[in-house]
Amino acid sequence: KLLANTKAPVQIGGGVRTEQDVIDLLDAGANRVVIGSTAVKDPATVAGWVEKYGADKIVLALDVNIDAEGNRKIAVAGWQEDSGVTIEALLAHYLPVGLKHVLCTDISRDGTMQGTNMDLYRELLQISGLEITASGGIARMEELAELQAMGCHAAILGKSIYTGAIDLKQAVALYQE
Repeated sequence: KLLANTKAPVQIGGGVRTEQDVIDLLDAGANRVVIGSTAVKDPATVAGWVEKYGADKIVLALDVNIDAEGNRKIAVAGWQEDSGVTIEALLAHYLPVGLKHVLCTDISRDGTMQGTNMDLYRELLQISGLEITASGGIARMEELAELQAMGCHAAILGKSIYTGAIDLKQAVALYQE
């Protein structure tokens, strides 16, 4: 119903486990399919989907836990499990097949309104060819403007919109410039 009732480009994810899930979502009109845990648990299969359906049709949603030593390991299964895989290692696997879109959430910041992890996104943006969507802790328009200025393709806003800390119209206008 969502896809049939909007002209906006739509990415859909959550529970994408099989190629048939990807096909069904693309056939329903999704612009992109967001893949999380499966991208970590079965990278060979998901890399095949990137090649088959095109890098513009697949988004990897990578939820990162950063430990005391600075290791950035990806959590899976709704943040319940540590995959043991670093974001750097996983991206190195996907770059040769042309990965383009990554939605990265710093779990420690998500929903906290304590500010986002600019260093994480700045480093990810150094990887040539990736379009990064930043997520987790964005609390002020100044942060959103900094993410946009550094080259983040998009940003996820949740609690900051809900609480009124960021005005949605201003945020959209910033990224439409």
